[in-house]
Amino acid sequence: MNRHLLVLFACVLFAAQSVVASAATLLTVDFNDRTAGTGGGVSNTQAGFSSWKMGGTTAASSALESQAVGAYNVTLQAFDDGLDENNVQTGIQNTTGQIDDRLRTTPANAGALTFADLYDDVIFAGASTGPTGGLDMTVSGGSLQPNTQYLVSVYAFDSGSTPAPQPRTANWLDGNNADALVAATSFNGTVLPTANDTYKFTGIAITDATGKLLLHARDTTPYTTPGGGATVGVVVNGFEVAEVPEPASVALFVAGAAILNFVGRRKHRPYVTN
Repeated sequence: MNRHLLVLFACVLFAAQSVVASAATLLTVDFNDRTAGTGGGVSNTQAGFSSWKMGGTTAASSALESQAVGAYNVTLQAFDDGLDENNVQTGIQNTTGQIDDRLRTTPANAGALTFADLYDDVIFAGASTGPTGGLDMTVSGGSLQPNTQYLVSVYAFDSGSTPAPQPRTANWLDGNNADALVAATSFNGTVLPTANDTYKFTGIAITDATGKLLLHARDTTPYTTPGGGATVGVVVNGFEVAEVPEPASVALFVAGAAILNFVGRRKHRPYVTN
């Protein structure tokens, strides 16, 4: 009997593993600086990722920035909290929030790091968005389904963010789910990534009734000291969207593994007679 159970649940476990492993990555985007590709033909887009650039020239933008990436549409826009950007000067120093981009010279590929093209350019929410400002990102179209959970991974690092305070931090919230936390990004601009996932932060977000993901990135970095100015903490190098494995498949996988373990223990239990 145990042998039959072993074979049966080995088959169940294999099937569940196959389903879990088949969760597909739907979209990979590398946010590029607008000057990338203008010097010597260097595209600066990470292999396996699709390029996304802000429009216009080199000026920061407060407008909605939108670009098609294959069958998907990705937008970014600064979020301005309307608060004072400086806590020491007299009067309210509030200006319109903007997003901007930069191209850095570091990091460089070495050892386990092969994503230098992803990490060395960045889009960020400028300090003009205030101490709790940031940016909003939407992803729509493609194979995104309504009211469905997806794995969202954000790459967040900027080697130009070197002054104190460190680390630079932000919360990425699900705008379709009462701003539930998706991921908390944190990096030290002086500590270069040593592997592709060093500054990769992953969580689950849900689409709305139209199949659109809405992420609110909000700065949680303390004020700069001395000086009192707001410090940039919302930066993004790129992101990925992937399917979430079916809960039933994950449960089946766990149950199959547990039963296999139970059968294995019974198989090796010594036979005792009274």
